[in-house]
Amino acid sequence: MLTEGVQINSGHQSMIHDIKYDYYGDKLASCGSDGYINVYDVSKKQQVAQIKTRDSPLFSISWSHPRFGNVIATSSYDGEISIYREQKEWSKVASYQNEGSVNCVQFMPRELLLACGTSDGFVILLDNNKNWDVENKWQAHESTIHGLCWNQDGSLLATCSADKLIKIWEFTNNNKPQLKYTIQSHLDVVKDVQFHPLENILVSGGDDGKLIVNRLDNNKVVEIQDIQYNMTIWRVSFNMLGNLLTVNGESNGQSQIQTLKQESNFQYGTIDCY
Repeated sequence: MLTEGVQINSGHQSMIHDIKYDYYGDKLASCGSDGYINVYDVSKKQQVAQIKTRDSPLFSISWSHPRFGNVIATSSYDGEISIYREQKEWSKVASYQNEGSVNCVQFMPRELLLACGTSDGFVILLDNNKNWDVENKWQAHESTIHGLCWNQDGSLLATCSADKLIKIWEFTNNNKPQLKYTIQSHLDVVKDVQFHPLENILVSGGDDGKLIVNRLDNNKVVEIQDIQYNMTIWRVSFNMLGNLLTVNGESNGQSQIQTLKQESNFQYGTIDCY
């Protein structure tokens, strides 16, 4: 059983939509419906910064790799994608306005390049080298993108959507995406996808309650595991080593969290639920 935890006063006045550790796990950042970004020192168990962004709800937050400094990106219901950098204090350094809401953002590991998924099925890449202007934008899905993630070296980007599909895009040195795989293993809306931090293992979950583990191997996708839960899966996340997997969901109006441990052949077994 997992018995040790850290409790921190969130400082939010309404629903929290996303929360992410930085690369080292020393800091935690959250965003929510109140339009605030809160940053916490994990060891001190206290809030160390609060950034008022706007009145619109914030849906997603992402930290850059530490080689680029402390940089945070957020996405919002009103379509603004915002970039913040910490020097002595946190300040907004750039923003991009999309016509529709932006549901998810994640920085590429190898470059200061931000992938953003929109409610109308587009992926937008914003590039620091172009003053955070658009590097690329393409129609990835026919419906809302709910989640996206990079693999460990930034060569692959996975997207998932209300169209029940997962798509994996391959990037060359010119950051031009090519569709490499389309995965149709879910029966309903796919809410989240995450790559294993060390391997090309992809985990996904959605409204059908399925947690599916796939391996990308020799130009093909091999399904390793399919676990059926009696809940809608909202988020899936690995720890830094990839040996623990957390699944967040909802069943009959009650939040549920499942923690799974890696066993043989990248299959996962439940070790805790609450």
